[in-house]
Amino acid sequence: MSDEELGPLPAGRHGFTREQVAHNQRERLIAGLATAVAEHGYNAVTLTHITKAAAVSRRVFYENFESKEACFLAAFDVVVEHIRELVGEAVGAAPDWPHRAIAAAREVLAFLAAEPDLARLCLVESQSAGPVVAARFHDAVRELVPPLERGRGERAAERPLPATTEDSTIGALVSLAGRKVAAGEAARLADLLPDFTEFILSPYLGPAEAERLARQAA
Repeated sequence: MSDEELGPLPAGRHGFTREQVAHNQRERLIAGLATAVAEHGYNAVTLTHITKAAAVSRRVFYENFESKEACFLAAFDVVVEHIRELVGEAVGAAPDWPHRAIAAAREVLAFLAAEPDLARLCLVESQSAGPVVAARFHDAVRELVPPLERGRGERAAERPLPATTEDSTIGALVSLAGRKVAAGEAARLADLLPDFTEFILSPYLGPAEAERLARQAA
């Protein structure tokens, strides 16, 4: 969302429908929450912080969301859906599973690097925003399991992988990215692509091939 899109609506007869005004206000609240949470942290952020960042009244907030948690969940869902769309477009052009996995990792890291407030909201603050938010985060992360499991068809070794391989891989990737964001280095997330590539591909293609593809991805 651009600053222009999120700016205050013109006063008086602006020509927008009631539905357009409501949609604009909801978008501003979601963006305002992301800004406020990045500055203060979820547990410390207040409705005043959110409404000030969104340039709307408390009344408008409650017309859109029943609580801070509900607004956070809406923001989280918006980010996740946008990432789904980016990844869907990226993997559609990839020739095979390894390159689809690399394309997905590249898109996610590039988007979060370009949106550090949203990266913090998703990877850091969602961990301390209560059980409902944590469950939503867990569900989003679990969506990554089936695409990774397709890599089992690429595996030449006869010995089967442990059933926990995908969960362990995703956990390591989320932890690595989360630490980068928590350290204030979200803008450098794209630098992790070679590491992500090796983490993702090694169990399925073997360390040597994973390292080769990681060098190509760098």
